Amino acid sequence: MFRARLTICLLAGAVMVGSPAAGGGGTHSTITAPASVTVKMGEFFYRPKITRVHVGQKVRFLNIGHIEHTVADTDRHWNIKSTIIRPHPLPHGASQTVRLTHPGTLYYLCTFHPTLMRGRIIVSR
Repeated sequence: MFRARLTICLLAGAVMVGSPAAGGGGTHSTITAPASVTVKMGEFFYRPKITRVHVGQKVRFLNIGHIEHTVADTDRHWNIKSTIIRPHPLPHGASQTVRLTHPGTLYYLCTFHPTLMRGRIIVSR
């Protein structure tokens, strides 16, 4: 079972980390995983449909459509559970963010358009 913390916010992207290069005295940059990943929703899609994140990363659902949409977690048979992502109407431009804290696959859908809008988040360590 997943545990998550739900927040509504905008998040920053990737972080650059510098470290001394072995033996050369210089530095090199490593791009770490972004603090959040954005899933866009609109008439009638989630993009990307399958999202991959690491434990602790946040997933931001952003409505770029013209009508309201929601996000609710489900079991693998698309039965709504709403134990991780509590659905509420998101108008154009609104977003909802969830931090995923356990590995596994999270299935989700739009409660207004459950047969048209479905997606998955694969959470790995």
